[in-house]
Amino acid sequence: MAVEPFFKELAEEQQMWFLSEYRWRSRSVGAMMALAILFPIQLFFLGKVGLGVVFWLTSGGFFIWYIVELFLTPGRVRNYNEEMALGLVRYLKATGSNISHTES
Repeated sequence: MAVEPFFKELAEEQQMWFLSEYRWRSRSVGAMMALAILFPIQLFFLGKVGLGVVFWLTSGGFFIWYIVELFLTPGRVRNYNEEMALGLVRYLKATGSNISHTES
């Protein structure tokens, strides 16, 4: 993960904040796969709203896209979690050590 070197340099309070936020905001591959199979709304949860709308308007790409999405979802989840972690790192860099437990 690209954030590991930066994470090791953080103070303990910042590490705890980062881990707490990461756990809160990250997506589970298993949960997103379950959504992809049962109620294909995983694209919305992964921040791909436009793609999700097109998916639904085309009935899952006439079912072909539905099958393909089962293979693409794990990678999409990993990418989402990586981008979200990088966003948290950018936030920590921008704010420095001014992290309090009440921030969301």
